[in-house]
Amino acid sequence: MPQSNNWKRKYFTILSGQAVSMVTSGILQMALIFYLTETTGSALVLSLATFFGFLPQALLGPFIGVWVDRWSRKAVMIGADLFIALAGVALAIIALNTQPPIWVVLGILFLRSIGAAFHTPAMSAVTPLIVPEDQLVKCAGYSSSIQSISFLVSPALGAVVYASWSISAIVGLDVLGAIVAVLFVAFITIPDPPKSELVGQESFFTDLKNGYLAIRDDKGLFQMLWIGTLYMLVFMPINALFPLMSMGYFGG
Repeated sequence: MPQSNNWKRKYFTILSGQAVSMVTSGILQMALIFYLTETTGSALVLSLATFFGFLPQALLGPFIGVWVDRWSRKAVMIGADLFIALAGVALAIIALNTQPPIWVVLGILFLRSIGAAFHTPAMSAVTPLIVPEDQLVKCAGYSSSIQSISFLVSPALGAVVYASWSISAIVGLDVLGAIVAVLFVAFITIPDPPKSELVGQESFFTDLKNGYLAIRDDKGLFQMLWIGTLYMLVFMPINALFPLMSMGYFGG
């Protein structure tokens, strides 16, 4: 249970920084997809981009929660944001000298996905440490709303920005968003979990097994996860090829 009376200031400060970072990161992500579409016009390349963009999260997702519980949530969030920004800086440096090869763009998408795989659960784990228990549902709604707005706004802004900016300039925007998020988190004191809730006494794989069993025992949650997985399997091919349809069919 968070003890600070200033939990609203802490929570909304962090959420504001993350909102800026999510939008700028989404803009760059969409700009890279449009770059691949315009450069190759290949459905295979777009499918590979989606594959590389989600593979780290799919592979690391089951394990990251255990790691985050053993590390500083604040450090993980800051490190993940900086890692994602540095991956973008590497792309910007390459783009200043030559047209980025397709394999480089795919590699950057892969690296950014690794950072996102660590950042998302760390942010989720921070919220209960700051927000009072009776406000968790409401704050979860705020976080989901920000994420949904980002999903809607980022592709549109990404298309507009890609049409008039260079890749290096778009990367600069993303780095600026990451700096804002890091600064907002850096100056907030995030309490450690109560000692009774600390993990780490058990082995890594024991904690992993206990987490799986806890989810499996909640039949509603377990079924919802499988439904979500099946939905993503159907939705992702459509999502991956949508930019190709936009440029090929609509001509822009």
